[in-house]
Amino acid sequence: MSGFQLKRQSGHFLRFPGEEAWETWTGASGEQLQLTPDAPATTGGVAAVETLAFDSSPFWLLLSEGSADAADAVSLRWESLGLASEGQAKPWVHWTVAKSGKRMLIATVALNGESMLTDWRRLSPEWFEPSACLLPLPPDAITVWKELGRFVAAFTHGPRLLHVTTLTSRSLDADAAFELRDLHAALQAHGFAEAVQTLHIWTHSEPDFAPQLACLFEAADIIKDQRPAPVLPAQPSGMLPAEMVHIRRQKQQRRQRVLLMAAAAMIYLAFFGAWWASLSLRETRLLRTEAVLAAAQPEIDSVRETQQQWMDVEPAINPDLYPVELFHQVVSLLPDEGIRLKEFQVNAERIVISGEAASVNMATLFRDKLFACVPLQRYSWNVPQPRIRDEDNRAEFRAEGTLTGGATGHEAQ
Repeated sequence: MSGFQLKRQSGHFLRFPGEEAWETWTGASGEQLQLTPDAPATTGGVAAVETLAFDSSPFWLLLSEGSADAADAVSLRWESLGLASEGQAKPWVHWTVAKSGKRMLIATVALNGESMLTDWRRLSPEWFEPSACLLPLPPDAITVWKELGRFVAAFTHGPRLLHVTTLTSRSLDADAAFELRDLHAALQAHGFAEAVQTLHIWTHSEPDFAPQLACLFEAADIIKDQRPAPVLPAQPSGMLPAEMVHIRRQKQQRRQRVLLMAAAAMIYLAFFGAWWASLSLRETRLLRTEAVLAAAQPEIDSVRETQQQWMDVEPAINPDLYPVELFHQVVSLLPDEGIRLKEFQVNAERIVISGEAASVNMATLFRDKLFACVPLQRYSWNVPQPRIRDEDNRAEFRAEGTLTGGATGHEAQ
């Protein structure tokens, strides 16, 4: 039974097949259970599977040098009858009834798939037991009671349950008495049953049922009584329907999926938690930097103001920016003849030079000297292509320089 562990606890919730409906019993293993009709149906507990869901097949097992394995023999017997145990499912149970010389009488019951306990998926019992195995059956007796509208007969050999079955009769009348006689005779024919000492009737019967039983079982006493309370065994039998294995496997898979989702959620939270912590740290650093800048802002403003003042007076104190000096630098680039200046404008940020050259080559040479002049490299020059006049083929040129503070960048078109 690896994979599914049974929970051991002091109190149990038992679902037991009553005469017409399921009953709820509570109590501890080995003790008298209490009928609790108003108890809500809870998950877990014990499911007493009704006799209709079982086939019973007692047999004699030959002991050879004490090496016979009853469990293997029971498995082979049910497999020969067409039943099989798949995986962790255990659809049958067995127990020893008696020993005689080198033979051992084995009683066994197996699930046939006809259980009326259809809410296993909802209740998810912890373990399963045959209902007949939970009742205190009288020794060497035939006991009759009712489960979910069907009559059940149990045959005991000494104090142990030998055989249990659901009667075909739908009422306890003379026909049901003959059916019990035939069942007992078949058990005797195989050497399973002894003489019946008592006949116990734990449910309502027709008027002709008991007299007919007295005629068929002359040596047996007939006792009418109420069905006693079920008693849970100290240890589970280990029975586990295949359907329940499937249900538990599905629950285990769902549990694993939930754990995986929880782990993914934890990773997700950890990732975004770290991300949020990183953002918080960066924000803290940014706020600290802003605080430092805010504290230094008066000093920064003072430096900027001073810088602006220097920039304002620079044209007056920097010789390189004097209009006369700039004009001298431009004129020094002119050849002795061939170029004539027509315009020279200068202000704090801009110089405009225009003129005419004897040829395009002379205008281009002037442009190259203008770009290469170191004192004039604090200007960014834009020099379009010279325009050639039709009447005398002289080249008119124009150059515009913008003060950039020392960075060089020229554009010739």
